[in-house]
Amino acid sequence: MNPSTPRPTVLTVLCMLTFLSSISGLWTQSERLWNPGVVADKTRELFQSAREKIDEQPNQADTKTVDRLLESVINRTTPEMIKRSAIIMLIFESLTLYAAYLMWNLRKLGFYLYLGGIAVAFFGSMLVIGGWLGVVTGIAGIFFSSIMCIIYAFNLKYLE
Repeated sequence: MNPSTPRPTVLTVLCMLTFLSSISGLWTQSERLWNPGVVADKTRELFQSAREKIDEQPNQADTKTVDRLLESVINRTTPEMIKRSAIIMLIFESLTLYAAYLMWNLRKLGFYLYLGGIAVAFFGSMLVIGGWLGVVTGIAGIFFSSIMCIIYAFNLKYLE
């Protein structure tokens, strides 16, 4: 791409959304890293509340499955797991922030770094945290990023 060629509007908007999301994510994950006990308590309360609402439902096979899933998440939500999760997500947010910077400057390497960030969030959560909590953390971390990745992929032709 010629240096005088302007950045496409869609790519500009995507990069700005990624900048905002990554900076917000870095802030949130930093708070989680420095206050893991508080976050663990709040998370357990949230899942316990969801579990109580499910327990109020008529007893069905799928209700029991969801109850077991929530019980597993509640039991694994400890300050140590919150710290591990925050570290993984800090790495993810840092990679995606730098990737957006590269794509802002029309560098194709940014797209591949963005993919790497998504892989870190998903596989890091699965391997380091494990269990259903790892699955929940991994999916939560990559859901919107995966959608953004698809849109970024449509703009690869503008990147060098």
